[in-house]
Amino acid sequence: MDVRPLHPAGGVTAPSGRKRAAGGGTDGAIGRGMRNWHLFFVSFLVACGGGGYGSPTGGGDFGATPGGVKDMRFARELIASGQVPPAAALLVEGMFAEHDLGLTGAPCNDTLCLRAALGVAPDHDGDARGWLQVGMSSNVDPDTFQRPDTTYIMTVDVSGSMGWGYDGEYPSPGELARDLLHELNVVLEGRDQIAIVTYGSEIRTALPLTSGLDEARIAGVIDRLGEGGSTDMYGGLVRAYELGRQARAAGRDNVRVVLFTDVQPNVGPTSPTDFDNLVSEGAEDGVHITVLGLGLGMGPEVMQSMAKVRGANAFSLTRSEHVAELIADEYPWFAVPIAYDLAVDVRHSSGLSIEHGYGFPTGFAEQPRLDVATVFLSKRKGALLVSLTEDTEGALDLAYADADLSWVNPSGVEHTMTLRATRDGAALDERGQWFAQEATARTTALAL
Repeated sequence: MDVRPLHPAGGVTAPSGRKRAAGGGTDGAIGRGMRNWHLFFVSFLVACGGGGYGSPTGGGDFGATPGGVKDMRFARELIASGQVPPAAALLVEGMFAEHDLGLTGAPCNDTLCLRAALGVAPDHDGDARGWLQVGMSSNVDPDTFQRPDTTYIMTVDVSGSMGWGYDGEYPSPGELARDLLHELNVVLEGRDQIAIVTYGSEIRTALPLTSGLDEARIAGVIDRLGEGGSTDMYGGLVRAYELGRQARAAGRDNVRVVLFTDVQPNVGPTSPTDFDNLVSEGAEDGVHITVLGLGLGMGPEVMQSMAKVRGANAFSLTRSEHVAELIADEYPWFAVPIAYDLAVDVRHSSGLSIEHGYGFPTGFAEQPRLDVATVFLSKRKGALLVSLTEDTEGALDLAYADADLSWVNPSGVEHTMTLRATRDGAALDERGQWFAQEATARTTALAL
């Protein structure tokens, strides 16, 4: 069974591993909820290497993807080991994020580039549906892009459930955390800062805010990490946000908590809502979060609820090779938001209704909404998808949809635009399908 993503990222050079000193370069209404069995089927298809279409040109620009959960590794590894993933691990947003789903179109001169395309195809029940894709990309040149100076508050679970050794093909969550911390230490520069908070039975600031150039000191703290009892994840995050707010008060703009965890809190507040509220309060103060869910025993519900917040994203790692993949594919882009509060308001031709939104990050057990809290730079071009149902027979024959889009850039400047996608009576193929662009066909296949 091939458990790799169908369309691995490419075209961007991995970090060199050489440190640089400071200053160096570098409403619509939505109907019924998604069905778990259908998401399980899609996950199984991807785990087995299914797909069927090649990677698009996407206009030749760089990528952008929504925040939220950014991969399907956890679900894929459970499937590979003969287990059924929980519903919270089967997220269309994670499926989309693993694929390059860019739309072609006119050249774009904006940091966030949005395009739209329409398709018609049966849903999983065989009923005709319209499919509106909003494609996401960026005009950023990754070779010349100057990433922001970043303050990282590494927040590390040292509880007993993390372990600090290897068990066959799967390293313990603790060893994954240690390996990834060392890799991140290598790519930090003098203009970056790092602090390390540990939480188990006790909360400890193992490393106060320190220059990214102090590699030896940072490495020593990482090497000394070890097991420490129960899991007060909430308390650890409270400490991390305290340090993050201090950094913001000192004039640091890009401040990010990076949570290393198997997501099994058992002391203090433990519910998805508790962590959603805590992370949301931090985001309001300009301190954002990346959640790194480690190992096959993690609880995805809490991770999902943190990842959908403004400025947040999440990744899962279960094998040693996932550490190198994360650095090569996601650094530094996971810490570079380019848009907030992206809202998609769909207006459509008569005889149609909005049914579902796909790829819009939500909290655990929340219904999808047509908005995205954050868009990040990415090696892949992202997608959002909206399905349309026929209220009147034949309404899809001459269907059109207008996507009214609004968002705010990191400087607080508001942007708006409207994109129109049309069918214009184009004939369906023998499968009852028509798509204006190949990427929309692939996006729809993933959603189904």
